[in-house]
Amino acid sequence: MVISFYYGGKLVGQATTTCPEGCRLSLGQPGLPGGKLCGPEGLELVRFPPADAIPSERQRQVTRKLFGHLERGVLLHSSRQGVLVKRLCQGRVFYSGNAAAGRAGPNKLERDEVVRVFDTSQFFRELQQFYNSQSRLPDSRVVLCFGEEFPDMTPLRSKLILVQIEQLYVRQLVEEAGKSCSAGSVMQAPEEPLPDQVFRMFPDICASHQRPFFRENQQITV
Repeated sequence: MVISFYYGGKLVGQATTTCPEGCRLSLGQPGLPGGKLCGPEGLELVRFPPADAIPSERQRQVTRKLFGHLERGVLLHSSRQGVLVKRLCQGRVFYSGNAAAGRAGPNKLERDEVVRVFDTSQFFRELQQFYNSQSRLPDSRVVLCFGEEFPDMTPLRSKLILVQIEQLYVRQLVEEAGKSCSAGSVMQAPEEPLPDQVFRMFPDICASHQRPFFRENQQITV
């Protein structure tokens, strides 16, 4: 997964992890026993970047106050089936993703509940439609919003903390589809059961999903 952090609409940090057990987004290693989203223990710890880089003093203060409710963070797990999230922190967390398509109003994550926020099979169906009829490219992103309702009519730049999550190979499939569209070429997706068909359509990209893209305990650069 590629995880990007935005404070006040500005990118302040990014991390890439392929840890099979998933990862925990939090301020630091919690003292409480870690909940498991699935599989054995061994979650990669991905830290929120500090608020020091925020130029507005008031925004820094409010963001740090919000940090006080995010100690335990959230758990993320990525697989061929999609992206799962489990909220552990006290602070409210809202999300957008293709698994929530068609829902009206903000989408709230309930505490200690595992929620699929991205459905890979749905993405593959939409990608097949794109290749068959040149419909719009499917969205590969999941966005988590901490402490504020989302999605709503408020501009993204006004949100204190947004975290964007993408499955790396899914993002690469979107980029490849965009290149084929720009080149004027259309690839017909085979009429086979999904999602395995896409792994045969782009074997190199999907195989790269298995290669390591991070170092152990890699720090987020700000």
